[in-house]
Amino acid sequence: MNFKKLALFLTFASMTFAVLSGCAASRKVQAANILTKCKLEVVGASYDSVRVDLDKFIGEQPKNSILPNPKAILLIQNIAKGNIPDSLGTLYFAIQVNVKNGSEDTLWLRSAKGTVSFDSLAELPIDFRDSAFAIVPGSSEAELHTHLNIDMNALKILATDTIRVSGDFEFSLSPNGELVHFAVDEKKPVLPEERTAFIDKAKNAVLSTIIDAWSSKLQ
Repeated sequence: MNFKKLALFLTFASMTFAVLSGCAASRKVQAANILTKCKLEVVGASYDSVRVDLDKFIGEQPKNSILPNPKAILLIQNIAKGNIPDSLGTLYFAIQVNVKNGSEDTLWLRSAKGTVSFDSLAELPIDFRDSAFAIVPGSSEAELHTHLNIDMNALKILATDTIRVSGDFEFSLSPNGELVHFAVDEKKPVLPEERTAFIDKAKNAVLSTIIDAWSSKLQ
């Protein structure tokens, strides 16, 4: 390749790189502009599932015994009264968020890294389970998942007055497009009836899981 051809090649390569870079920058600007018209609101929390380490507390059911396991009965009675032992298991739940998109374009939520906070009692990690979530013009409801160790402080944490979602969220103009980072920090006051309903559902789920697991040992 002579000098003239080399110069033409380098010029073309430079122009191509500049165009591609400009397109990428333009997409980021477009996505960022859409984000300025978006508002994320924390809607509430809902029970997802529970895992209980039952063997640790009641052991194996005696063989050929149809009598209730006294350890299981005692555990159920304590939990019903709100006396929860440490390391009983894990409570999984979801945080519902509503994203209001005031633009006419669709954005894709690609990742959410951060924490869900309950007053100043606990900060739990966010688990975003979708590879890409479409945020269409108008309102879009999404779920962020998290988990809590079930112990004597669990009910205190769930008896919170405020849920706060904070962290770094990544968006793009397509499911696999250029990522744009966006800092999120939103709070929601928890109404007394919401708090009571969630705690009751979580407590009943733990009790139901223990009873079902213990009953299966009788078979």
